[in-house]
Amino acid sequence: MKYPNVLVNFRVPVPLKHEFEDACKRLHMPMTAQVNLLMREFVHRQKRAQQNPDSINEPISFYNGMDDAL
Repeated sequence: MKYPNVLVNFRVPVPLKHEFEDACKRLHMPMTAQVNLLMREFVHRQKRAQQNPDSINEPISFYNGMDDAL
C-alpha cells in the first residue's frame, strides 16, 4: 500500500548532519530511508512497551551511550 508523503524539517547540529550524511553515503542509503527506519523502530518499540507495560522500556540501541558523545 502506498501512503502519501509529508515534508518534515528537523534542526540538528551541523557536525551531526555531516556525519549522518557521510555515514549514509558510505552505506549507499538515502538519508530519508535511514530516518524512516529509525522512526519505524521507535514506534514499534513504543507499541511493544504499551502492550507489555511490565517490560523494561529501554531506549533504542542507537541512543545507548549518546550522552558519552556529547
